[in-house]
Amino acid sequence: MIRHKLEWVQALRGIAALMVVVSHASLYLIGTSWQPFAERYLQPGGQGVDLFFLVSGFIMVYTTTRSDGSMRYAADFLAKRFARIWPVYAAMSLINLALQAVWAPHLSSLGDVAKSLLFLPVTTNNPPQFDLPIPVGWTLNFEFYFYLVFGLSLLAGRFRWAAFFGWMIATLVLLPLVLTGAVSMYADHDYAIGIGYIDQNVNPVIWDFVAGTAIGLLYISRLQIRNTALLAALVAASLALVCAWSFTGIAAFNGLSHHGMTHYGLPLAILFAALALAFKNKEPRVPRALVWFGGVSYSLYLLHLWIFGAADHLMDYLGYERATHSMVFVLMVIPVTLIYAGISRRYLEDGLAVFVRKKLLGLIGRRG
Repeated sequence: MIRHKLEWVQALRGIAALMVVVSHASLYLIGTSWQPFAERYLQPGGQGVDLFFLVSGFIMVYTTTRSDGSMRYAADFLAKRFARIWPVYAAMSLINLALQAVWAPHLSSLGDVAKSLLFLPVTTNNPPQFDLPIPVGWTLNFEFYFYLVFGLSLLAGRFRWAAFFGWMIATLVLLPLVLTGAVSMYADHDYAIGIGYIDQNVNPVIWDFVAGTAIGLLYISRLQIRNTALLAALVAASLALVCAWSFTGIAAFNGLSHHGMTHYGLPLAILFAALALAFKNKEPRVPRALVWFGGVSYSLYLLHLWIFGAADHLMDYLGYERATHSMVFVLMVIPVTLIYAGISRRYLEDGLAVFVRKKLLGLIGRRG
């Protein structure tokens, strides 16, 4: 198989992160004349979370095509994934705790922080967030669980896909059916099993990862569509579906969670599959800015909320608290967040995370 740089996928990561940032920034427009615009056109940016999940499934397939089914390969895979997300998340968690001590009326308990650092849910209800002390932390719980299942399935060798999809069917369909008598596709459905880790790992939002994995398999398969006009039509139709789903009111889900395959995930999965087919044989030229956004997407996703909070409190301190609820504030705070994301990428991801990765891989290598 020809190895591609997948810059278009990196760009999708950047777009996903920017969508989430814009969605959260738009909350500062609630109660202003911009509220209708924000609710219709900016808040649907929350679907960037589903796009992240789809991309994760895809990337894990593509980067493990040479898996030999050995314990060493699986251990290396899990070490790399852990080093990729945990050190930066841990640093951000400590920063978040420090900021809470300064301006929040209530400080997260150390127990809740410890659970979040272990990728465990804090409560057994309120899916899919499960009340993590860092609001965006719930997505990393699902991300790491997916890495864990995916990494263990590598040990099945040539039966890895049977093991992976078998586990997903068992946990997302059979287990809820046996324990509760029902199966849901809604991400905010509470199975009320009462054991936090089980409640989390039977949550239907995991179907986003499964869909991304299936699209990854489609990408590395022999299936090809060489008719460029047909591919362009597929991509255009899929993009139109996403826009219609997001911006015309179809996706007004009565206050329910918008995540998962029954909501934002489905049209995004269709678009992602169309792009995978279109770019399978020839990768597109991607603007450098989008590739850069993809490179800082993880830091951007993790730190944007407390950058917003810091800017908000600074404006209050300076006596301009009313100015925070304006489009000017939104347009100002997003570039500032991008700057800090670039700094985080340079020193936390390329520094701390790479250091942890080298140490873990060295430890695995020494133990053979």
